[in-house]
Amino acid sequence: MNRKDSSNTFSSILKGEFIAEKSNTRLIPFLLMLVVLGLINIRYSFHAENLLRRSILIEKEVAALRLNYITTKSELMSMYRRSVIEELVDSQGLNTSLVPPEIIEK
Repeated sequence: MNRKDSSNTFSSILKGEFIAEKSNTRLIPFLLMLVVLGLINIRYSFHAENLLRRSILIEKEVAALRLNYITTKSELMSMYRRSVIEELVDSQGLNTSLVPPEIIEK
């Protein structure tokens, strides 16, 4: 097979003359299967790209939520300080005892 025959075969495939010949009609199911497999491959590649995009968005959301968690935890930890608690209960008329507690023994 020389270059000219190869070029004619390729151009006949592109033009569709390849399928119109009687001797090649038995290949039509195989060609249809190749087309279907190609379409399935394209579909799955788009699906994989979509999953990757969603994964990146979820990772960004998790990072933002983690920062929110750290900030909230820091604010709550500052609420446990003695001075903050004393300020909160001072409005209710409670204040810190200046006399240390004594142990009562029976």
